[in-house]
Amino acid sequence: MMLNSELLIKLEQLSRGDKFQIIQFLMAELAKEEGLELLDNHNKTYRTWSPHNYSDAADKLMSLLEQEEGKENAEC
Repeated sequence: MMLNSELLIKLEQLSRGDKFQIIQFLMAELAKEEGLELLDNHNKTYRTWSPHNYSDAADKLMSLLEQEEGKENAEC
């Protein structure tokens, strides 16, 4: 069995990529122990909203802002 100090020495010798793989492995193991589920970006897709191609929403918002500004100016 390897002692912690020996393990740390071996870990220091790993490449940057290998260190990231070790971190990912350890995080997955800890999550399993805690009953948590990590996001798996390799096998799942997630929908995200983007403002691109929503110019009609921007136009509507601008129109509402202009209406509100017109009301404020009329009150003055």
